[in-house]
Amino acid sequence: MNVTVASSLALLSLVVSLNPITAASGGKDLEGDIAAGIAGSERQLMLDVMKNIPEEERENVIYIDDNGQVYANKPELKDVFVKTDPSADHTVTVNGGEKFTLLNESTKVRQQAAPSAITPLAGYACGNAGGPYRRVFSQPGYSWWSGKVYLPSSTNNEVYVNNTNSNDTPYIYTGGHASNGASEVDAGFQYSKTYNNWAHSIFTGGQYYHNTSFRFKAGQTLTFKYYVPADGQVALYAAGVRYDNNAADNYTVVTNAAGWKKSGAGNEIKRITAIASNDPQPYDTGSYLNNVKWSASMIGTSSTSNHQWLAADTGGYCSYPNSTQVSTSFVNAGEETVNIKMN
Repeated sequence: MNVTVASSLALLSLVVSLNPITAASGGKDLEGDIAAGIAGSERQLMLDVMKNIPEEERENVIYIDDNGQVYANKPELKDVFVKTDPSADHTVTVNGGEKFTLLNESTKVRQQAAPSAITPLAGYACGNAGGPYRRVFSQPGYSWWSGKVYLPSSTNNEVYVNNTNSNDTPYIYTGGHASNGASEVDAGFQYSKTYNNWAHSIFTGGQYYHNTSFRFKAGQTLTFKYYVPADGQVALYAAGVRYDNNAADNYTVVTNAAGWKKSGAGNEIKRITAIASNDPQPYDTGSYLNNVKWSASMIGTSSTSNHQWLAADTGGYCSYPNSTQVSTSFVNAGEETVNIKMN
Protein backbone atom coordinates (compact mmCIF):
# COMPACT_ATOMS: atom_id res chain seq x y z
CA MET A 1 0.00 0.00 0.00
CA ASN A 2 1.12 3.53 -0.62
CA VAL A 3 0.36 5.68 2.34
CA THR A 4 3.09 5.78 4.97
CA VAL A 5 3.09 2.92 7.23
CA ALA A 6 4.00 2.63 10.63
CA SER A 7 1.77 0.68 12.68
CA SER A 8 1.46 -1.22 15.87
CA LEU A 9 3.66 -2.06 18.81
CA ALA A 10 4.04 -0.73 22.14
CA LEU A 11 5.81 2.47 22.62
CA LEU A 12 9.15 3.42 21.31
CA SER A 13 11.66 6.20 20.86
CA LEU A 14 14.36 6.58 18.26
CA VAL A 15 17.44 8.60 19.03
CA VAL A 16 21.11 8.91 18.18
CA SER A 17 23.83 11.32 19.23
CA LEU A 18 27.33 11.88 17.99
CA ASN A 19 28.82 13.47 21.08
CA PRO A 20 29.64 11.26 24.09
CA ILE A 21 27.61 12.22 27.12
CA THR A 22 29.28 13.11 30.39
CA ALA A 23 28.10 13.57 33.95
CA ALA A 24 28.24 17.31 33.38
CA SER A 25 25.79 17.00 30.47
CA GLY A 26 23.30 14.98 32.46
CA GLY A 27 24.97 11.57 32.33
CA LYS A 28 24.78 11.15 36.10
CA ASP A 29 20.98 11.38 36.03
CA LEU A 30 20.74 9.16 32.95
CA GLU A 31 22.86 6.41 34.46
CA GLY A 32 19.99 5.38 36.70
CA ASP A 33 17.73 4.92 33.66
CA ILE A 34 19.98 2.26 32.13
CA ALA A 35 20.13 -1.27 33.56
CA ALA A 36 23.40 -2.60 34.94
CA GLY A 37 23.40 -5.30 32.28
CA ILE A 38 23.91 -2.69 29.56
CA ALA A 39 27.66 -1.99 29.60
CA GLY A 40 30.62 -0.69 27.61
CA SER A 41 30.07 0.92 24.20
CA GLU A 42 26.44 -0.18 24.20
CA ARG A 43 25.82 1.74 27.43
CA GLN A 44 27.54 4.82 26.04
CA LEU A 45 25.40 4.63 22.92
CA MET A 46 22.21 4.54 24.98
CA LEU A 47 23.42 7.47 27.07
CA ASP A 48 23.95 9.41 23.85
CA VAL A 49 20.49 8.52 22.61
CA MET A 50 18.61 9.12 25.83
CA LYS A 51 20.08 12.51 26.63
CA ASN A 52 17.77 14.01 24.00
CA ILE A 53 14.63 12.33 25.36
CA PRO A 54 12.47 13.97 28.07
CA GLU A 55 13.00 12.42 31.50
CA GLU A 56 9.41 11.18 31.74
CA GLU A 57 9.84 9.17 28.49
CA ARG A 58 13.04 7.28 29.43
CA GLU A 59 11.55 4.29 31.25
CA ASN A 60 11.68 1.93 28.25
CA VAL A 61 13.83 3.16 25.38
CA ILE A 62 14.70 1.27 22.20
CA TYR A 63 17.11 2.52 19.57
CA ILE A 64 17.45 1.07 16.06
CA ASP A 65 20.57 1.98 14.11
CA ASP A 66 21.03 2.25 10.33
CA ASN A 67 21.98 -1.43 10.09
CA GLY A 68 18.87 -2.63 11.87
CA GLN A 69 20.72 -3.40 15.08
CA VAL A 70 18.47 -2.97 18.13
CA TYR A 71 19.75 -1.43 21.38
CA ALA A 72 17.84 -0.66 24.57
CA ASN A 73 18.19 0.63 28.12
CA LYS A 74 17.10 -2.78 29.46
CA PRO A 75 18.28 -6.21 28.23
CA GLU A 76 14.73 -7.56 27.91
CA LEU A 77 13.82 -4.83 25.41
CA LYS A 78 16.50 -5.73 22.87
CA ASP A 79 14.38 -8.43 21.23
CA VAL A 80 11.17 -6.41 21.07
CA PHE A 81 11.72 -5.07 17.53
CA VAL A 82 12.79 -7.03 14.50
CA LYS A 83 13.53 -6.00 10.94
CA THR A 84 11.27 -7.62 8.35
CA ASP A 85 11.84 -7.39 4.61
CA PRO A 86 8.73 -6.52 2.57
CA SER A 87 7.87 -8.80 -0.33
CA ALA A 88 7.18 -7.70 -3.89
CA ASP A 89 3.44 -7.49 -3.16
CA HIS A 90 4.00 -5.03 -0.28
CA THR A 91 3.37 -7.58 2.46
CA VAL A 92 5.41 -8.80 5.41
CA THR A 93 5.20 -12.04 7.37
CA VAL A 94 6.05 -11.70 11.05
CA ASN A 95 6.45 -13.99 14.03
CA GLY A 96 3.67 -16.54 14.32
CA GLY A 97 3.13 -16.47 10.56
CA GLU A 98 0.88 -13.41 10.53
CA LYS A 99 0.87 -11.68 7.15
CA PHE A 100 0.27 -7.95 6.85
CA THR A 101 -0.06 -5.60 3.90
CA LEU A 102 1.99 -2.42 4.12
CA LEU A 103 0.99 1.13 3.44
CA ASN A 104 3.97 2.66 1.73
CA GLU A 105 4.07 6.39 1.15
CA SER A 106 7.83 6.37 0.91
CA THR A 107 7.55 5.57 -2.80
CA LYS A 108 4.48 7.66 -3.32
CA VAL A 109 4.57 10.60 -5.70
CA ARG A 110 4.24 13.76 -3.64
CA GLN A 111 2.25 16.78 -4.56
CA GLN A 112 4.52 19.41 -6.11
CA ALA A 113 4.01 22.88 -4.71
CA ALA A 114 5.41 26.25 -5.66
CA PRO A 115 9.08 26.72 -4.71
CA SER A 116 9.50 27.61 -1.06
CA ALA A 117 12.33 28.90 1.06
CA ILE A 118 11.52 26.07 3.45
CA THR A 119 10.92 23.06 1.23
CA PRO A 120 10.62 22.28 -2.49
CA LEU A 121 8.46 19.23 -1.74
CA ALA A 122 5.45 20.50 0.16
CA GLY A 123 2.38 18.45 0.94
CA TYR A 124 1.08 15.11 -0.30
CA ALA A 125 -0.90 14.07 -3.34
CA CYS A 126 -4.40 12.80 -2.59
CA GLY A 127 -4.29 9.64 -4.65
CA ASN A 128 -4.10 5.88 -4.72
CA ALA A 129 -1.91 4.48 -1.95
CA GLY A 130 -2.94 0.86 -1.85
CA GLY A 131 -6.14 1.13 0.15
CA PRO A 132 -8.58 3.65 1.65
CA TYR A 133 -7.15 6.21 4.06
CA ARG A 134 -7.58 9.52 5.85
CA ARG A 135 -4.57 11.85 6.02
CA VAL A 136 -4.11 15.20 7.77
CA PHE A 137 -0.73 16.86 7.31
CA SER A 138 0.85 20.00 8.69
CA GLN A 139 2.42 23.05 7.16
CA PRO A 140 6.23 22.88 7.10
CA GLY A 141 8.05 23.99 10.22
CA TYR A 142 7.21 21.48 12.95
CA SER A 143 9.22 18.82 14.80
CA TRP A 144 6.95 17.73 17.67
CA TRP A 145 3.41 16.33 17.92
CA SER A 146 1.48 14.94 20.85
CA GLY A 147 -2.05 13.66 21.10
CA LYS A 148 -4.41 10.84 21.94
CA VAL A 149 -5.88 8.19 19.66
CA TYR A 150 -8.46 5.48 20.23
CA LEU A 151 -7.56 1.93 19.13
CA PRO A 152 -10.70 0.15 17.90
CA SER A 153 -11.58 -3.39 19.03
CA SER A 154 -13.34 -6.25 17.27
CA THR A 155 -15.04 -6.99 20.60
CA ASN A 156 -16.88 -3.69 20.19
CA ASN A 157 -17.55 -4.36 16.47
CA GLU A 158 -15.31 -1.41 15.58
CA VAL A 159 -12.85 -3.28 13.36
CA TYR A 160 -13.21 -6.24 11.05
CA VAL A 161 -10.60 -7.70 8.70
CA ASN A 162 -11.50 -9.94 5.78
CA ASN A 163 -8.03 -11.02 4.73
CA THR A 164 -8.93 -14.24 2.93
CA ASN A 165 -7.56 -12.94 -0.36
CA SER A 166 -6.47 -9.35 0.21
CA ASN A 167 -4.58 -9.38 3.54
CA ASP A 168 -6.33 -6.15 4.54
CA THR A 169 -4.43 -4.49 7.40
CA PRO A 170 -5.69 -1.53 9.48
CA TYR A 171 -3.18 1.14 10.54
CA ILE A 172 -3.14 4.18 12.80
CA TYR A 173 0.07 6.18 12.65
CA THR A 174 1.94 9.43 12.38
CA GLY A 175 5.22 10.49 10.81
CA GLY A 176 5.80 12.70 7.79
CA HIS A 177 8.68 13.77 5.58
CA ALA A 178 11.72 16.00 5.69
CA SER A 179 12.65 19.00 3.57
CA ASN A 180 14.97 17.13 1.22
CA GLY A 181 12.27 14.57 0.46
CA ALA A 182 14.61 11.74 1.42
CA SER A 183 13.09 10.52 4.66
CA GLU A 184 9.44 9.51 4.73
CA VAL A 185 8.57 8.09 8.14
CA ASP A 186 5.53 6.00 9.10
CA ALA A 187 5.41 5.31 12.82
CA GLY A 188 2.46 4.00 14.78
CA PHE A 189 0.25 0.96 15.15
CA GLN A 190 -0.79 -2.04 13.10
CA TYR A 191 -3.85 -4.13 13.87
CA SER A 192 -3.69 -7.89 14.38
CA LYS A 193 -6.85 -9.75 13.43
CA THR A 194 -5.45 -12.88 15.08
CA TYR A 195 -5.05 -11.31 18.53
CA ASN A 196 -7.33 -8.24 18.37
CA ASN A 197 -4.50 -5.96 19.48
CA TRP A 198 -2.30 -3.22 18.09
CA ALA A 199 1.46 -3.60 17.56
CA HIS A 200 3.98 -0.83 17.18
CA SER A 201 5.67 -0.60 13.78
CA ILE A 202 8.04 1.76 12.02
CA PHE A 203 8.77 2.17 8.32
CA THR A 204 11.59 4.49 7.28
CA GLY A 205 14.47 4.50 4.84
CA GLY A 206 12.95 1.54 3.04
CA GLN A 207 13.17 -0.58 6.21
CA TYR A 208 10.24 -2.03 8.15
CA TYR A 209 10.49 -2.80 11.89
CA HIS A 210 7.81 -4.71 13.73
CA ASN A 211 7.18 -5.11 17.44
CA THR A 212 7.12 -8.80 18.30
CA SER A 213 5.75 -8.32 21.82
CA PHE A 214 4.40 -5.64 24.17
CA ARG A 215 1.38 -5.05 21.96
CA PHE A 216 -1.31 -2.64 23.07
CA LYS A 217 -4.78 -3.75 24.03
CA ALA A 218 -7.61 -2.84 21.64
CA GLY A 219 -10.50 -0.71 22.87
CA GLN A 220 -8.46 1.96 24.66
CA THR A 221 -7.21 5.50 24.14
CA LEU A 222 -3.42 5.85 23.95
CA THR A 223 -1.16 8.80 24.59
CA PHE A 224 0.96 9.16 21.49
CA LYS A 225 3.96 11.40 20.62
CA TYR A 226 6.15 11.84 17.56
CA TYR A 227 9.10 14.21 17.56
CA VAL A 228 12.65 15.00 16.47
CA PRO A 229 15.00 14.61 19.47
CA ALA A 230 18.06 15.66 17.43
CA ASP A 231 18.80 16.45 13.79
CA GLY A 232 18.58 13.31 11.69
CA GLN A 233 16.54 11.35 14.26
CA VAL A 234 12.88 10.71 15.03
CA ALA A 235 11.21 9.28 18.13
CA LEU A 236 7.86 7.65 18.78
CA TYR A 237 6.43 7.40 22.28
CA ALA A 238 3.27 5.58 23.33
CA ALA A 239 1.62 4.92 26.69
CA GLY A 240 -1.31 2.63 27.35
CA VAL A 241 -2.43 -0.79 28.58
CA ARG A 242 -0.54 -3.82 27.29
CA TYR A 243 -2.32 -6.79 25.75
CA ASP A 244 -0.27 -9.53 27.43
CA ASN A 245 -0.55 -8.53 31.09
CA ASN A 246 -3.30 -5.87 31.13
CA ALA A 247 -0.88 -3.44 32.82
CA ALA A 248 -0.17 0.19 32.02
CA ASP A 249 3.17 0.67 30.28
CA ASN A 250 5.04 3.02 27.97
CA TYR A 251 7.84 2.87 25.40
CA THR A 252 9.99 5.19 23.35
CA VAL A 253 11.54 4.09 20.07
CA VAL A 254 14.25 6.07 18.30
CA THR A 255 15.72 5.72 14.84
CA ASN A 256 17.75 7.72 12.34
CA ALA A 257 15.88 9.64 9.63
CA ALA A 258 17.92 11.77 7.24
CA GLY A 259 16.86 15.36 6.73
CA TRP A 260 14.63 15.77 9.78
CA LYS A 261 15.43 18.98 11.68
CA LYS A 262 14.93 19.60 15.37
CA SER A 263 14.14 23.23 14.52
CA GLY A 264 11.24 22.03 12.38
CA ALA A 265 12.56 23.66 9.20
CA GLY A 266 11.17 21.77 6.21
CA ASN A 267 9.47 19.05 8.28
CA GLU A 268 5.84 18.14 7.63
CA ILE A 269 4.04 15.96 10.17
CA LYS A 270 1.10 13.74 9.22
CA ARG A 271 -1.62 11.66 10.90
CA ILE A 272 -2.95 8.61 9.05
CA THR A 273 -5.90 6.26 9.51
CA ALA A 274 -5.95 3.53 6.85
CA ILE A 275 -6.62 0.00 5.71
CA ALA A 276 -3.80 -1.30 3.52
CA SER A 277 -5.06 -3.77 0.95
CA ASN A 278 -3.96 -5.68 -2.12
CA ASP A 279 -7.57 -5.68 -3.26
CA PRO A 280 -8.13 -3.33 -6.23
CA GLN A 281 -10.66 -0.54 -6.21
CA PRO A 282 -13.55 -0.19 -5.52
CA TYR A 283 -12.31 -1.68 -2.21
CA ASP A 284 -15.22 -4.01 -1.53
CA THR A 285 -13.72 -6.73 0.70
CA GLY A 286 -16.06 -5.93 3.59
CA SER A 287 -13.28 -4.93 5.99
CA TYR A 288 -13.87 -1.87 8.16
CA LEU A 289 -12.19 0.34 10.76
CA ASN A 290 -14.47 2.58 12.81
CA ASN A 291 -14.35 5.05 15.69
CA VAL A 292 -10.69 6.06 15.34
CA LYS A 293 -10.76 9.23 17.41
CA TRP A 294 -7.79 11.59 17.26
CA SER A 295 -7.88 14.20 20.01
CA ALA A 296 -5.82 16.60 22.15
CA SER A 297 -3.45 17.21 19.22
CA MET A 298 -0.64 19.61 20.03
CA ILE A 299 2.03 20.66 17.52
CA GLY A 300 5.23 22.68 17.73
CA THR A 301 8.98 22.25 17.98
CA SER A 302 9.32 20.76 21.48
CA SER A 303 7.47 19.68 24.62
CA THR A 304 7.84 23.23 25.93
CA SER A 305 7.05 25.06 22.66
CA ASN A 306 3.77 23.86 21.18
CA HIS A 307 0.10 24.74 20.76
CA GLN A 308 -3.20 23.18 19.71
CA TRP A 309 -3.13 21.88 16.13
CA LEU A 310 -5.65 24.03 14.27
CA ALA A 311 -6.42 25.10 10.68
CA ALA A 312 -3.52 27.55 10.40
CA ASP A 313 -1.07 24.71 11.12
CA THR A 314 -2.56 22.43 8.47
CA GLY A 315 -1.18 21.83 5.00
CA GLY A 316 -4.07 19.69 3.81
CA TYR A 317 -6.56 16.86 4.23
CA CYS A 318 -7.35 13.79 2.17
CA SER A 319 -10.10 11.17 2.40
CA TYR A 320 -9.35 8.58 -0.27
CA PRO A 321 -11.01 7.32 -2.39
CA ASN A 322 -14.09 9.28 -1.33
CA SER A 323 -16.06 10.56 1.64
CA THR A 324 -18.46 7.61 1.45
CA GLN A 325 -15.85 4.95 2.15
CA VAL A 326 -13.76 7.25 4.36
CA SER A 327 -15.93 9.48 6.53
CA THR A 328 -15.00 11.83 9.36
CA SER A 329 -16.70 13.46 12.29
CA PHE A 330 -14.66 16.66 12.16
CA VAL A 331 -14.20 18.94 15.17
CA ASN A 332 -11.04 20.78 14.16
CA ALA A 333 -7.69 20.07 12.48
CA GLY A 334 -6.43 18.25 15.56
CA GLU A 335 -9.59 16.40 16.54
CA GLU A 336 -11.72 14.12 14.43
CA THR A 337 -13.16 10.62 14.38
CA VAL A 338 -12.47 8.51 11.28
CA ASN A 339 -14.51 5.61 9.88
CA ILE A 340 -13.38 3.46 6.95
CA LYS A 341 -15.54 0.84 5.24
CA MET A 342 -14.52 -1.35 2.31
CA ASN A 343 -17.90 -2.13 0.81
